[in-house]
Amino acid sequence: MIHLKPKQVLVALDFDSYEQAITVSRNLDPNKFRLKVGKQLFSAEGPKILDNFHKQGFEVFLDLKLHDIPNTVYKTLKNIFSFGVWMTNIHLLGGIEMIQAAKEAQLDSDKENLLIGVTVLTSLKDSHLKEIGIMKDINSLVSKLSLAAKQASLDGVVCSVHEVKKIKKDFGLDFLTVTPGIRLKQEKGDQMRAASLETAVKENTDYIVLGREISQAEDISKMINKLESYII
Repeated sequence: MIHLKPKQVLVALDFDSYEQAITVSRNLDPNKFRLKVGKQLFSAEGPKILDNFHKQGFEVFLDLKLHDIPNTVYKTLKNIFSFGVWMTNIHLLGGIEMIQAAKEAQLDSDKENLLIGVTVLTSLKDSHLKEIGIMKDINSLVSKLSLAAKQASLDGVVCSVHEVKKIKKDFGLDFLTVTPGIRLKQEKGDQMRAASLETAVKENTDYIVLGREISQAEDISKMINKLESYII
């Protein structure tokens, strides 16, 4: 039996407008779920979309995967933290100085928030890394990038479910893992390193990102009720 903690599931709102996104959010209980807002919705609606969800009582993970020069990342994160987001992220391939600048922005924020780092996108596999000149295999690269995040005192990383166990072993149970590419039934789609909800729970990941199976469900309310039945 699958057992989820309240707010362990982050529902990805991959839409082009607030009007589309609200078809999902209005069916969600903010005491049981958090929301993930990514580039698609944020670029369409801007920061006001965060205010709308906050007013509904939701905590929001703003998933923009910042990857730029350190000064730009610092200033951007200062703005993002002022929005009152629960969690946001950077891409760890931006380098050590960028990661440190991101942490400084978090420390300089006057709001409580979580800052995590993206390791390797779950849409990639080893052959994709070689195509762009990275000779490390995915497991090694995820470990290397997670170490950089840990050393910079980030709160955790975004990784696939398959890397959670090693990350927890190497960096501690309090080092958060956020796992996208999760399906109620294991169907990869464009996520090469996907996994089922049952596997995600079994591997003890901290936060599970679910999206399309909810947003594209024929009966959104029914799908959400199914998820709620797993929450203890």
